[in-house]
Amino acid sequence: MAFVVQGVVIYAGLLACAAVADADTGPLAGPLLVLFAGLVGVLLMPLLFLPASVIGEAAAKSGRLLTKWLVTSAIAGVLAMGYVFPAAVATDVGIAQSLLASLLGALTVLVPMALCVSVPHGAMKLVPGTPRGLRRGAAGSRDG
Repeated sequence: MAFVVQGVVIYAGLLACAAVADADTGPLAGPLLVLFAGLVGVLLMPLLFLPASVIGEAAAKSGRLLTKWLVTSAIAGVLAMGYVFPAAVATDVGIAQSLLASLLGALTVLVPMALCVSVPHGAMKLVPGTPRGLRRGAAGSRDG
């Protein structure tokens, strides 16, 4: 799900950039932009979402959704800023534009990160035979 959201956001951003620049995109712009958005999504998964999810799970062992979401969003935002700021500085833009780009990078990961946390959390609540429930049943006096 996160790849779909990332792809749509990046695709829309690239098309908006081409429209603002009044550039001739050509007949292959659409498929190439979709391919580029997919590659960015594939790169973001191990570099941004996976570390943020693992740290968020470790930090919020109580299982509360809000705590997990806040921790993972903060980690993902910091990682996104850490990736965007050096790239913006390397393109010879000013510090103010680099800070703005890194802030926008941090904001764009909030919704996909919320989905990455909420979907597994909700699935664990819906499935009655979760490992947590099985462990309680094995240690309890139900089985005699």
